[in-house]
Amino acid sequence: MKKIIAVVLALFLVTGLLPVLAEENAIPDYSGLWTDPAFDRAEIVILRDFEAWTTDLLGEKPSGQYVISMKWSNSADSYDSYRMVAREEGKSLVYDNGLYVRYTIVDSDNGSAEFLEDQGQGRFTLTDGGVLQWEDSYVSDAASMKLTRETAPAPSAETLLKGYYQTIASLENGTAGASLKEAQAVCDLYAFCMENRLWLTETEELGRNMLAARELLSEKELAAFDANEPAVSAEALRLLKEEEKLTDAYYDAGVAERLETLRDDITIRSGVSFFLACVMTLENIGEP
Repeated sequence: MKKIIAVVLALFLVTGLLPVLAEENAIPDYSGLWTDPAFDRAEIVILRDFEAWTTDLLGEKPSGQYVISMKWSNSADSYDSYRMVAREEGKSLVYDNGLYVRYTIVDSDNGSAEFLEDQGQGRFTLTDGGVLQWEDSYVSDAASMKLTRETAPAPSAETLLKGYYQTIASLENGTAGASLKEAQAVCDLYAFCMENRLWLTETEELGRNMLAARELLSEKELAAFDANEPAVSAEALRLLKEEEKLTDAYYDAGVAERLETLRDDITIRSGVSFFLACVMTLENIGEP
């Protein structure tokens, strides 16, 4: 959903058509982070499967479905994980492959996993009031939950300026260590999307702040950004694909381990994909 919206982001910012589109769009959007204050130890993440990797799909193949994961903290060193791949049926997401695992952490190198259910069945139903209701064959508290979608505020123009635009503008092509600096910039981009929870950010607010951040760049910085951005974006997008590997530059720059951890997280990949769609939209049609 966010990818589609991002393609016409700048146009809507100019014309004010975004609220109208939202009202006319009758297709349920399940993607996001869903919580219930009465069950504050549980978080449910729902994303489209085109952003999923093998570990997210539970043996399934991408086919326009949803991947769902629940994390339920039990204590400081124990949490439950429940994952499933669901299909759309009306206003519901239906699944019959839920995998429920309890993890216990001993230390950074040791822990245990107890498999409690591998054929969980159920459904998530989106009500007209925007509440997600849950039925599940294994989780007894599911029916009591009234899940609502959480959002995150878009990073400010100043945060975008320092954390993204000036970072890209500062790269120097054709100099010694340029490939290492680009590798660091790609890692920084993934980290920026994680730290600002961009996968939960509303498109309209982010678009306004991105336009404001660009206006804060000097002419020299803007020219450098426009020259450097395509290569960084292309590399960041390449690494969204599971089969793609890190080049030697990431190991030489000392960021390989961190970047692998970041790109293994589907929510971070979703944030990177969404953010770069916004970047490329604004770059392609120019400022209004």
